[in-house]
Amino acid sequence: MRGRVRGRARRAVVTCVGAVALASSAACTVPVAGITGVTVTEDGRPVGVLMVCHDRIDGATLYEDGAQDGSDTVAEWSRTPPAEGLVTWPLTTGGGGWSVDDPMPAALEKGRTYSLYGWTSDNSWSTAHVTFTLADLAGLRPGRVRYFAGDDAPGADRDGRRTASMEEFRTDACP
Repeated sequence: MRGRVRGRARRAVVTCVGAVALASSAACTVPVAGITGVTVTEDGRPVGVLMVCHDRIDGATLYEDGAQDGSDTVAEWSRTPPAEGLVTWPLTTGGGGWSVDDPMPAALEKGRTYSLYGWTSDNSWSTAHVTFTLADLAGLRPGRVRYFAGDDAPGADRDGRRTASMEEFRTDACP
């Protein structure tokens, strides 16, 4: 149930962002308090990475970009205490203060694009999302983080994504 509510909320935010861009009216998105990345363990398992620049993040959602059936939430985690600063957690199990709210499937699927972002339960803050595929994960080495740096960021690909060391990620997130 919670995943469906978040999916609807995410679609509402996307719709609102589009409306704002078209109408050039007041912003109605959740302000960004940090950035989300993804890395891998030595054996290639995905790890979520958040750099929270200010305030807090209560949880994270992994969803499939462009899911056609409306069930785009793949997994959700909550954190006690809320995340502050740099935090990581294994996407397949949770841990380190992160608990799995919606269980992760046995494996991510080839040919699909996933997005990961952090949120607060009161919608006061979020983190900029990262998109990735299994091929992206296969190309990562432990200690290297994939994240959205911006379309004109040095070293970013054509979609604005960058892969860098954990320290560079931390610096880029909170300049």
